[in-house]
Amino acid sequence: MASTFRSRRLGAELRQLREDTGLSAEAVAKQMEFSRPKLSRIEAGEVRVSQNDLKALLHLYGVDDDARRTRFIESARDARKRGWWQTYADSLPREYTDYIALEADATDIRTFQPILIPGLLQTERYMRAAIRANPAIMPPADVDKLVRIRFERQTILGRDQPPRLWAILGEAALRQTVGGADVMVEQIRHLEKLTASQHIVIQVLPYSAGAHAGLTGPFVCFSLPRDPDIVCVENMTGTLYMDRAGERQGYNSAFDHLRAAADNPADSLVRMQGVAEEMQKYWKDTR
Repeated sequence: MASTFRSRRLGAELRQLREDTGLSAEAVAKQMEFSRPKLSRIEAGEVRVSQNDLKALLHLYGVDDDARRTRFIESARDARKRGWWQTYADSLPREYTDYIALEADATDIRTFQPILIPGLLQTERYMRAAIRANPAIMPPADVDKLVRIRFERQTILGRDQPPRLWAILGEAALRQTVGGADVMVEQIRHLEKLTASQHIVIQVLPYSAGAHAGLTGPFVCFSLPRDPDIVCVENMTGTLYMDRAGERQGYNSAFDHLRAAADNPADSLVRMQGVAEEMQKYWKDTR
């Protein structure tokens, strides 16, 4: 079985439980009548753990609270689910499939993007222009595939129970003419329509806000139904996932400060409309 973010996280939690009890891998494997490699593969998320084995491990580690045991059992069921993105697992970086899995599982997504429209809110022409701008990340021949994947990601916003998406965009994200003025007008008009959705909130952080809590760059906070929040920070060479309490608290606090510094949703809509009108005028004047 190919490891997934869900299975690796479950395995890491089981390894942490073992270490917290002071038991060695050899002692647990002997107690469970496992081979040592089997336990290692369970803790690495490389093999599925059966319900019976999971319950026995939880008992061995002293996890007797019913609510806690139920969370582990449901996490194991989730780890066995195959997401649509796994079809592309052989051709996409693991960090990206992990990111898609988090989006699919999240109940709340809070994203700060200072210069780029978030993927969940992008139009097709904006997508293509943004992808083509960096061929080092995705070869030109794979643009169509990545666009399909990004559209598939966006389907979570149309589910019966969609995640709540709160996006704070830097003013630069609206004014950077990705693909040209006409593409940006279309993109901003799309954002305007999305603000009518009850589960989507968009705020714009204007240039006039000055120094702010997001000067170090973009980040995304995912709230999950049974597990602690996870923070994602992307850069040119990879993706960093953080789930330690201090890290989560720091980024959640930063997001709260950004939310306070940004225009409120109604004023953000007015600002978006104004930028679109400016660009539309520029586009007409230069044609």
